Amino acid sequence: MKEVELKLISELMKNSRRSDRDLAKAIGVSQPTVTRVRSRLEKEGYVKEYTMIPDFSRLGYEIPALTFINSKRRLARKKWKKREKSLNKG
Repeated sequence: MKEVELKLISELMKNSRRSDRDLAKAIGVSQPTVTRVRSRLEKEGYVKEYTMIPDFSRLGYEIPALTFINSKRRLARKKWKKREKSLNKG
């Protein structure tokens, strides 16, 4: 997966309602690039849907936690940490 794709997914996870123009500014590419990459990620199944995340504390939950698990494929811990670090640098 390319760096621009990882950055776009990271930004979409923060707020999937952002415009392609705003996302482009955040990851340092053009708006048409974001539109093209987003469309490809959707078509290839990397982005399945856009959803909202409620304010769990207002609903009475004390510790909100989201867990993403993929039991078919697992990235090695070292590889995942490397990707995570590269996303945090961008």
